[in-house]
Amino acid sequence: MFPQIIYNPMFVAAILLAALFLTTSHGQNITVGQSLYASSITRDQIMQRAQVWVDEAVPYSQTATTNGYRQDCSGYVSYCWASSTSGGGHVTSNMQEICTKISKSDMKKGDAILKPSTHVLLFGGWIDSDAFYEYAEHQTGDVCRKSTGSYNYFATNGYFPCRYNLVSN
Repeated sequence: MFPQIIYNPMFVAAILLAALFLTTSHGQNITVGQSLYASSITRDQIMQRAQVWVDEAVPYSQTATTNGYRQDCSGYVSYCWASSTSGGGHVTSNMQEICTKISKSDMKKGDAILKPSTHVLLFGGWIDSDAFYEYAEHQTGDVCRKSTGSYNYFATNGYFPCRYNLVSN
């Protein structure tokens, strides 16, 4: 009649783990690229993740990784946004695949300032109409840090603000 089902606890555990990592809190799978998954994330979660690398003073590196993400500017922002770890995270040349350009007036903590194929940094909030808190991996010999930046400087040099497509608020 029915085939005999043999209970294999390792198989059941593997299926449960796969379901945990491949669904969002709303029970929806989100595909990023080919067979890679990412979930929505809140601004508070983004900023908590940003502070982890600052607290750990993660050194800049285009080859070393922390938690599966390259320790460079785009790897750091990919980590903060909890986007795919494939290849160590996104790079500045393909960051626009996971974010949308926004206006300066729409910027909120957890957004980014991007110059494709050059550099990206995480926006941590306004200090005044020009100055803001930035979280970034800038260059070799530096560590991940929170500092202040000038929006006018970045805008004048070809950067624009963008928002992660899966930010939930």
